[in-house]
Amino acid sequence: MPTASEQPSPDDLHDDQIVPLLRSGAHAALLSAYFGDREYRELAQLARLAAIRGNERGSIVYVLPGMMGTKLGAKNRQSLDLVWLHPTAIADGGLLQLAMPGEIAVGSAGLMLPGYLKLKLSLEIAGFRCIFHPFDWREDLQILAQAFMHRVEHSGAERVMVVGHSMGGLVARAALALDTKKRIGKLVQLGAPNNGSFAPVQALRAVYPTVRKIAALDSKHTAEELARKVFLTLPGLYQLLPGASARADSQIDCQIDEQADFFDSAAWPQDDMTPDPPMLARARKVRGELPDADERCFLIAGCNQETITGATLRDSMFEYTVRRDGDCTVPLALAQWSGARTWYVEENHGGLTKHNLALAAIVDILNRGATARLTDARPAAAASIVRKVNDAQLRAEATRKVRWDSLSLDSRRRILDPVLTAEFLDGAATAGG
Repeated sequence: MPTASEQPSPDDLHDDQIVPLLRSGAHAALLSAYFGDREYRELAQLARLAAIRGNERGSIVYVLPGMMGTKLGAKNRQSLDLVWLHPTAIADGGLLQLAMPGEIAVGSAGLMLPGYLKLKLSLEIAGFRCIFHPFDWREDLQILAQAFMHRVEHSGAERVMVVGHSMGGLVARAALALDTKKRIGKLVQLGAPNNGSFAPVQALRAVYPTVRKIAALDSKHTAEELARKVFLTLPGLYQLLPGASARADSQIDCQIDEQADFFDSAAWPQDDMTPDPPMLARARKVRGELPDADERCFLIAGCNQETITGATLRDSMFEYTVRRDGDCTVPLALAQWSGARTWYVEENHGGLTKHNLALAAIVDILNRGATARLTDARPAAAASIVRKVNDAQLRAEATRKVRWDSLSLDSRRRILDPVLTAEFLDGAATAGG
């Protein structure tokens, strides 16, 4: 760990080094900039409470992050050179190293702590032994599930519990099919796309706001080039696409075109960003083999946020429908997991891991299998359309290059949020400005 006289970058610190710094108050300015002032103060207090109340003999809870929630690095001898998410690597075009299969081996390098540290500390304060399980989110769900079950089986514990956010919830769900000895005692999903999401559709089309922001920071590649050369090669992204038959039973739910089958390349615009047919076929197979829920399975879903709930092929591009019917990323209809007891909270996708009532509900569910802190009454489906937008309109946004050092601290902290902050819109500072 750097000495008190040195000023490290958060990217230079291992996850295990951050919590002692929060407890001691060292490098307060650095960590306050990294997490945000309010979040820093809250995390510092939670870190000190966790040190007092933590139970080294408590039940193990693994936390699995969402898509893009694990840092990835290129393996260089015995170390990892951070690629995702490192500003210098991105600016230099280093994201091409994430294409699969690649010439350079890539490994996980910890979680994106701003999204998951509050969850970990809250579980520790409640008496659990919380363990992060980072994973290579580019990979096939079944490969990731096998690796996770291997870790569970070698944990030394007869039973463990799991909290899986977003894609992490699907990795844990896939692991249930391999859990012949039922070592997973409880699984709580947060905002898991059990029937997919339209965010991967947009990522593969180079119109997802996060992809466009990252591309704006890349001095060498456009969003469209990154989609063709990187995102269209990633099995994990394909396996989060919306399911063709994922129409739920309420009046509107999710406005998926009756004829749309996102695992069929013919349903996509026929251009240089059409998905790979064999990878789509593999995605269909993997999704079809995900197990049903049993008594161990629970779900907390975000609701009443503006969310893309449909994509229709029109004029050689997708037109997206937006309703207040999901968590900003996963439509409520596509979050459903038949047989899993479900609760709902008005929160966006990323905020589910930091929402105070949701965190308290997770503790209740892990302890007792139920909670009264959140409603289990499914919200009525949103009938009104907020707006419609197509690929061409979205592709016209965030087209200019932006320097990382020109971003506000808030924009840096929100770089993975699917929202274009001011610097990426008209009037943003360009790479040459």
